[in-house]
Formats: sequence, structure tokens, C-alpha cells
Amino acid sequence: MSKVTFASPEDAAQLGKLFHDDMANQGIDRPLKELIKMAQVAIKITLSPDPKTIIWVIREKKSVVGVLLVNMAMSLKFAGKSIWIEELYVPPESRRKGYGKALINHLLDFAESDHTICGIDLEAYQGNTPASILYRSLGFKRLGRERFYYFLGESDYL
Repeated sequence: MSKVTFASPEDAAQLGKLFHDDMANQGIDRPLKELIKMAQVAIKITLSPDPKTIIWVIREKKSVVGVLLVNMAMSLKFAGKSIWIEELYVPPESRRKGYGKALINHLLDFAESDHTICGIDLEAYQGNTPASILYRSLGFKRLGRERFYYFLGESDYL
């Protein structure tokens, strides 16, 4: 299996397309151009000296077969710096090959090597049993809470 690396500027179009396809499968129409632009911004932040957003990818040949986007934050719950898993995505044709697990294990290694990180949070789509199994198998615990959102933008698509 290929190793986990930071996303590069050359990955932006692929990342935009991956998330465009994922959202389309959920009935959400987001312009591909917007998603590519956002990927470019996130990659630029990832490659900066002290990133607050990091995108890691796994590539097979030149194709991105897995992506993990995380954001750094401060947490009272964890009493320190925390990581929020914003996106973990493996395209359908690349699933069940260990890419998602490799990305999360890479994140855990990263977090455990930085002694200022106190915890990791995430959410998964309701009914996403494979994600639930993955996270639980790696030691994540389910929280009993609801998540709310308030969207500021042209369309409310969540």
C-alpha cells in the first residue's frame, strides 16, 4: 500500500472531484469549481509552517484513493488542543482495501507524537456502519449528543 503524504497542489482537481461525486451521491449539488478552489486553499494551508488545517492523501499510481482533512482547535472538553476530523473519504471503487484505516492510523501517530494534542473529535453520517466499525476498532468512543449547524451561504444543503 502507498504511504500517507500531505496533499500537494497537483491533487486539488482530484480532491474537488472526489468530494463533488460524494456530495452528488447524497443529492447535494455543489459546483465542482468551488470544491477545487477550496481544496487549493486547504492544501496551501497544509503546506504552511504552522497549519491549522491538514490534508493527507493516499495515492495509487497518480490517483488519490483516500483523503483525510483535519482542523486543529482548542477544546475545553479535552482541556487543550484537539483535532477535528472534517473529512475522511475513500471513493467507492477503493473501499475495503485499508486506505481509511491507514489514514486514521497516520492521524493517531501524528496526534500521539505531538504531546500538546489532547483529543480527536469527528462525526460520521448516520447509518454509515463501515465508518462506525472503523472508528470503534481504532479505539474511538461514541458520544451521546446531537449535532446542529447554522449555514451562512446561498444554499442550505446539509
